[in-house]
Amino acid sequence: PEFIDELSLLQDQAPEFPFSEVQRIFLEETGRKMDDVFAQVNEKPLASASIAQVHRATLLTGQEVIIKVQRPVIDQLLIDDFDILIHLSRKVPKSMSKVVDLTESFEQMKASSIIELDFCNEANSIQRFQHLNAQVVPVGVPKIYPEWTTTHLLVEEFIDGSSIKETEQLRILGYDLEEISRKLVLAYLKQVFKDGFFHGDPHPGNLIIKEGKIYFIDFGIMGELSDGSKKSFNKLLQAIAVKDIDAMTEVCLELGNPRESIDKRKLYFDMEQLSDRYFSNNLFHTSVSAFIADFVKMFNYHDIQVPSELSILVRSLSILEGVLQMITPELNLLEISRDYLKENSSLDSLTQSFSKEKILIQGYTLLKESSQLPLHFSELLKQLINGRALIRLDVEDADKKWRDVKKMFNRLAVALLTAGILWMSALIFQSNSGENIGKFGFAIAALLGVWLVISILKSDGL
Repeated sequence: PEFIDELSLLQDQAPEFPFSEVQRIFLEETGRKMDDVFAQVNEKPLASASIAQVHRATLLTGQEVIIKVQRPVIDQLLIDDFDILIHLSRKVPKSMSKVVDLTESFEQMKASSIIELDFCNEANSIQRFQHLNAQVVPVGVPKIYPEWTTTHLLVEEFIDGSSIKETEQLRILGYDLEEISRKLVLAYLKQVFKDGFFHGDPHPGNLIIKEGKIYFIDFGIMGELSDGSKKSFNKLLQAIAVKDIDAMTEVCLELGNPRESIDKRKLYFDMEQLSDRYFSNNLFHTSVSAFIADFVKMFNYHDIQVPSELSILVRSLSILEGVLQMITPELNLLEISRDYLKENSSLDSLTQSFSKEKILIQGYTLLKESSQLPLHFSELLKQLINGRALIRLDVEDADKKWRDVKKMFNRLAVALLTAGILWMSALIFQSNSGENIGKFGFAIAALLGVWLVISILKSDGL
């Protein structure tokens, strides 16, 4: 808790930098003095976070806005820090980072941070997020002013509302905190499962409640899933809703990167246990953090590596769970998620992907294949009668078992050879002139016998 409390200050209570620096940066970025653009600017920052400082202002046209100004030299400091972490991560033994490739993760974080440090990218993210969520009634997005947005500056609409963590004020204003929590989670799940483009830093300082809407602000960190990952997550969504363990196991293998051959039966069993534990009827005492921890342990046990693109999603869900615990501790993220999964995996939603054209094509294919069945069956009977039918068996770990069989026959051959040498040496030793040759044969047989015993002991064969 002590570390969490201290690090949470970086969300909006980091040390301030002087207003004179704000004026200097604005002049350098736009070529205009702030007095030429704003009727009034509050010198005291509204918030001061790890990357930027925010000041409230009023444009000459009367609109209330905020000016987001990047901290001086923070770009170079941050990149240098990531370079150090990447260098150190290469020294970490692979056995200590089986689930996630540390170097790849830090490189992805560095790339994301470089994008975050360019506020033009953030402006584009706001516009994209606004477009994707235009029909989501409970979600609000601030308007941006592109003419005053540069690499180190971002001017956007001021959302004069209440932070989601100001629970007492929200109650006084008549808000139902449970309703806010449910709308927040459902909106976020839509961003992940449907859009594949989600807010990467949903901490309380970035969630404002105004006029019945949840406004997302600060779009510096955004998560994006590839088409393949989004497709896999939607398959996981449907599998969880109907508790299809086979499909859940298949998705795990799609999302992860197995380093070695996988015991699918054991993976299935572990997935079934996770499903029973976290998606049973009683989810009140279950946390996303605990689920993720067990999920990672399972991947680690089976030596499956998680793709680094999922790291932002894992982090974001953990932050979102913290928000829920703060405002409505009686609610549970997984419980709300399960309701979303059931609703969005209904028969109606599943049949939406089937068009009339698809059904006709699949029906034709089925009829065509069915018409060939009598011919195939007749051919099979002929092969059985003529003795030409072959049965192929796929044996699990066939290569390993075949190696074991070869070892067994090799040892048998060595044992027979040793016995033969002993027998011949005994016959030669009994002859008048073969004493030395017989002794030599006994020595060879003894060496072969010792080697055979040692090889059997090493393989735990006794």
